Amino acid sequence: MMTIKPSKETYNDIAYNFFNMNGDKICFMFSGTGYNYDKPLMHYATSLMLELGYDVVQVCYTFEQQQFNQPPEAISEMVYNSVDSIVTYYLQSNTYTEAVYIGKSLGTLPISDYYLQQEALIPSRYILLTPLLSLEHVVQNLGNQHSFIAIGTADPHFSNERMSLLTSHHLTILQNANHSLEIAHNTLESISTCHTIISKLKIYLQN
Repeated sequence: MMTIKPSKETYNDIAYNFFNMNGDKICFMFSGTGYNYDKPLMHYATSLMLELGYDVVQVCYTFEQQQFNQPPEAISEMVYNSVDSIVTYYLQSNTYTEAVYIGKSLGTLPISDYYLQQEALIPSRYILLTPLLSLEHVVQNLGNQHSFIAIGTADPHFSNERMSLLTSHHLTILQNANHSLEIAHNTLESISTCHTIISKLKIYLQN
């Protein structure tokens, strides 16, 4: 499905890629700082969403390093402000019946801190790949919400104690996987881990 080429668009000075499936469902994707849409997990997550008939919007924000010197809540607001005008534009100008939000690392912040806290305009699902669980406010905001969370035990943001607070979520915990959801120095296991996540994500989306 990734043979479909996206159109490269800009809205409010923020670039994004739009895959048009002419569907009635849409997926918004928010990358990490160094984990962009060409990286394995985001590439195959995009492919899966296209396979399932979703239009896909990949928001391509960039930030200067000094912008990360702010408090965590301010960083979260910065990312949210970058993506929300695009999200709002698509939801208000189209008759979509369902939305999915997929974030990786930094890109999980607008989901945990904003979209999960708001009343959704249409039925929505939320996918958090390596959320920043070391941030106290993120764990608090996830609270009794529901989302699909994938994280590895070798990720510095992983904590058994914090995961135990998130039992209302659909949890996929990958043993020895790092913040890229890969197994260090083990290529085949890294591929297997990616396969596991995408397989579980497909089941989650189809239930």
